[in-house]
Amino acid sequence: MKKIKLSKVSAVKQPVVPTPDSKDYIFGTINDNVSLPLDYWVEGYLMNEVVLGQAVLVNRTNRNGVECSGVLQTSEVTKITKKGFNTQNSVYVLEEINN
Repeated sequence: MKKIKLSKVSAVKQPVVPTPDSKDYIFGTINDNVSLPLDYWVEGYLMNEVVLGQAVLVNRTNRNGVECSGVLQTSEVTKITKKGFNTQNSVYVLEEINN
């Protein structure tokens, strides 16, 4: 598995659900009917390849600079870009980490 950093850099123009401010998002719980906040990032391992029409799964080891194991699942990928990908709600930058 590839170790990566995945960062949300913006919302898409017409998201399925809105992007909240970080202060309105409760980390570590399910936040229904909203996307991840801006400047959200995780480090971990891709569990699947980035494929159009599928969610991306990350075995997360770090969330916004705090060690925090878990699984991140995006909404469906709608576009693959040079720097990462777009989903139904978000624009992500995907970077490979070389340790």
